[in-house]
Amino acid sequence: MKVDLNLFVVFEAIYCEGNITKAASALNLSQPAVSHSLSKLRHNFDDALFIRQGNEMRPTPVANNVIADVREALQQLKVCLAQSRQFEPLVSRNNF
Repeated sequence: MKVDLNLFVVFEAIYCEGNITKAASALNLSQPAVSHSLSKLRHNFDDALFIRQGNEMRPTPVANNVIADVREALQQLKVCLAQSRQFEPLVSRNNF
């Protein structure tokens, strides 16, 4: 199964903000783009993930079960990207 990793960034933002519009603003995306991403996530997880209650989006038990793993994976990706940009002259094989 192919999964767009950006969907997990959207998932975490919705979980954190508790609101589609606020998540969209935090991600500099449109509200329809975040809603579309949530729709894809719902299909992938076969779960609603978030239930609207008033102006808030409350996580389902499935969302609560996966948030820690999603956050850990996103953090590992950030570390990986940061480490790939570090230059260590003592071990570099590049000629300058």
